[in-house]
Amino acid sequence: MNSILKVIWNLVFNLTGLDISFGANYKDWTFYLIELRADYQRVKEMLAERQIVPREVVPGETRIQIVGCDMRDVQIIGSYQEVSIQVPVELMDEGPNEIYAHLYLPVTTEAARWPGVDITGFPKFIALIDIEKKESQIDCRLGNKDEPILEFRMDDFVGEEQKFIWEYYGNRKERIIKTTFELKGMVYEEEANPNAILLLGKHPISKTIRNLLLSDKVLRTVIGHNVSGFLRKPVCVEYKGKAS
Repeated sequence: MNSILKVIWNLVFNLTGLDISFGANYKDWTFYLIELRADYQRVKEMLAERQIVPREVVPGETRIQIVGCDMRDVQIIGSYQEVSIQVPVELMDEGPNEIYAHLYLPVTTEAARWPGVDITGFPKFIALIDIEKKESQIDCRLGNKDEPILEFRMDDFVGEEQKFIWEYYGNRKERIIKTTFELKGMVYEEEANPNAILLLGKHPISKTIRNLLLSDKVLRTVIGHNVSGFLRKPVCVEYKGKAS
């Protein structure tokens, strides 16, 4: 069914410009997030072609977040895993929430890849992802074929139930669009987790991340268990300026 939807959506969109996608329910999702310091100017240069500007958190700095996600039940798409390498960005509309852009968004299935690329404009590609729990720690590994890209480890905790919103800008057919996740789950957050570490390989993506980082020290970790919610249909936003 998913492959049929791909053909139909692209046929209608390419002929008419009409987005006939719809929202999707997410159930039983776990995520592990680490946040690190990054060079603002280098990230800005990387995003310039997409007409998206990173948010300068402190002078000369932005942040990179690496988020390992285990999606066990997604409407139509099914189960898959992904690793989001993302940065906070400047708002282009009047939304009240922080918003992010993906630098890379590898996933494990084609059913998850094509709507991310075609509908939401995310830089998704197929990769090898393994999120493994070892006693009280998790180990998230990302690779391309037999070559490691990155690995991060952190202590695992279960937090308190929260409602939260994740929003992202994507690039679709030379337009910037916004995608919104409305979520709830058991969320745990900790500053400067001493047992959280990031390891980078020799893959070109690894080298790019290493070049963007100011330090490999993890500033913050966020963990989500039993996450569920709704992914809204993406909407177009008007860019209020020009990247420079």
